[in-house]
Amino acid sequence: MPSTPTSLAVLMLLGGATSALASAPPTSWGRSGVSLAQYRTDAVECGRLGANADIAGEPATKAFVAAERFAERNLTMQLSDTELAQEQSLMARRLSPAKRLAEVQGAMLTATERCLTRLGYRQFTLTRDQSRKLGRLRVGTPERHAYLHALASDPAVLDAQSVRPAAGPATRSDR
Repeated sequence: MPSTPTSLAVLMLLGGATSALASAPPTSWGRSGVSLAQYRTDAVECGRLGANADIAGEPATKAFVAAERFAERNLTMQLSDTELAQEQSLMARRLSPAKRLAEVQGAMLTATERCLTRLGYRQFTLTRDQSRKLGRLRVGTPERHAYLHALASDPAVLDAQSVRPAAGPATRSDR
């Protein structure tokens, strides 16, 4: 599957089981009785909304823009290797790229999650056995999609494993 923002967002719904936080249990999204075709259509629709979310006003986006400007300004200056290394280290500490990237991804995921919720989907936690089985299926394959759909459309799975809405950001995985 090509590595585009839309395809990555689609993987969030159709994939399942790679947690954003290593200690968090893997989750996916489902709707009781949804057909495989509708499941995939909804994943694409919501994934596109997430991929196209306006993140220009996000603090993390502003931090990346500021870092880019900082880097451009330093490129025009005559700096020694030591000064350049110090400037790069300072920029990396100020930016905290991994943290900022997670914040931007969170904003995009929020748009995707709102769409899924609007369409009647619920987030659910995969059991250890379900997660193990999913881990043996290659990402992007029809077998993996079918397995996740079987879980995601099963009313018993959704009733027993639904994630209760929390006050903070939801745990994400779905890869």
